Parts: sequence; structure tokens; C-alpha cells
Amino acid sequence: MIDPPPNFLQPSANDAGGAPDDVRERLRADHDAVLAALDHLRREKDPARCGQRLRELRTAWVVHALAEETVVYRVLEGATDPAARADERFIEHEVVGHLFEKLAAARPGTLEWNARLNVIRDLIARHIESEHGQLFPQLERQFDEGQLRELGERFRLARDKLLLLERAKAA
Repeated sequence: MIDPPPNFLQPSANDAGGAPDDVRERLRADHDAVLAALDHLRREKDPARCGQRLRELRTAWVVHALAEETVVYRVLEGATDPAARADERFIEHEVVGHLFEKLAAARPGTLEWNARLNVIRDLIARHIESEHGQLFPQLERQFDEGQLRELGERFRLARDKLLLLERAKAA
């Protein structure tokens, strides 16, 4: 039996000071879950479980990235602050997706597998750090508490819909 991976689609405890439905909290929950899943995957030794966990992680990443791009990045696209532009974040999502494809072609436990997994984790960690340092404060400056909760709900709905679509494709 395959152990369940961390749950990407559940909100985490409120540790950023906002309401649990605040879009920043929903993003933080996904970010924490993907890093935990990557760490879990790095410790996994069974090739079959590695493959299953990788598929689940890729699905969670795609769902998170698309929902984030659709809901969060789009509302900030008109920002005048060049450091807050979403362009690089879109590209980072794309690069991580391609790295997951390459990882799926590698054999678990090999030097290539471990190297690719480490690069993915490092890239995602830097991406998350950038979002928490730039995106979150920008959201706080541009939106009030109610709007942040509304964005959080829109993000949740988009993520749920995308998850259903991804699961249907996989079936």
C-alpha cells in the first residue's frame, strides 16, 4: 500500500496573521505542502511509491500553478512595480513543470533522479521565497481583508475545478 502524500488541497493552520480564507493563507498552505511532499519524495526508497508520489506531486503542482496564475497573477498584471510583475513567476511554473517531466523519465534512486529532485526543490523554494517576500506584501497593499478572502475563495474554486479536470484526464 502506498502511504498518502501530504494533502495539497487542504488549508493549513493560519500562521501569516490573515484569515484562513485569505488568498495568502491558501497559497502558503499549498507551498508548505509541496515542500513537504518534495522532502518526502527525497526520502522515499521504493521505486513504485516514488512514481506514484511523483505523479501526485506533479498533479498538485499543475493545479496550484494554474489556479495561482489564473486568479492571483492576473489581478496583479497591471502593477507598475517591475519587481512585482508576474512574468518570471509564470516562467518558473513552466520550468518546474518541465523538470517534473524530466524527473518522471529518470529512475528513482539514481544520481540523475536525486539531482533533478534537488534542483526542483531548490527552484520551488526560491520561487516560494520570492512570492512570500514580494507577492504577499503586494497583495496586502492592493487589497483589503474582504478582497483577500474573496481572492482566496476564487483561488480555492479554481483549484478544485482544475483538480477535477486533472483527475478526469488521468482516468
